[in-house]
Amino acid sequence: MSDMSECLICYETEDRDFRKITSKCTHRAVICVECVNKHIKNQSNEKQILEIPCPTKGCLKIMERHDIKNIATKQIFEAYDELVYRIAIQRIPEFRWCKAPCGAGQIHIGKDEAPVVICEGCSAESCYNHEVVWHTGQTCKEYDESKKQSDFATADYILRETKECPGCFIPIEKDGGCDHITCTKCTYEFCWLCLCKHPSHKSTCRKNRFVS
Repeated sequence: MSDMSECLICYETEDRDFRKITSKCTHRAVICVECVNKHIKNQSNEKQILEIPCPTKGCLKIMERHDIKNIATKQIFEAYDELVYRIAIQRIPEFRWCKAPCGAGQIHIGKDEAPVVICEGCSAESCYNHEVVWHTGQTCKEYDESKKQSDFATADYILRETKECPGCFIPIEKDGGCDHITCTKCTYEFCWLCLCKHPSHKSTCRKNRFVS
């Protein structure tokens, strides 16, 4: 129903539609349908949350499926229903999504004894055990070994060629230039040689007293 009340989220009064958000809510409807829709979309589409609470301050009653259907637009409700379906079906241990970008998925009966999953939608081959595009030319055991070697090489490179930012602890690779480093992740400035905060380290740098 329409009301001239002010929505507590958008602060609009003109052409606002206020409805009871959940069947369990006991408070007055103070948030407009448009803002409730934005709340549902934010929680489900962006945060992947299914148990969506009433956005009214102090309420937090969970919106059931019938509550969402009653208040959401057709597009938002269908997106919510699709998310419910996708989360429910991928809880089945034998279910696998196709690793090609076709959006299909299926239950694979063969499990690890027949690890090649052939998509019923696009015929692409995926690995049941590793959930990647099928590793042509390699058995699952051979794939495990090659992955271990690759992971070891990556870890070794990170150890040799990078240092952790003292601000956010993300590994950073220095590609030339001076030893005054600014982390692109957290903007922390430090000395590459001694890892002290820049520029206060200049006179006490343990590695080089003449760092610029």
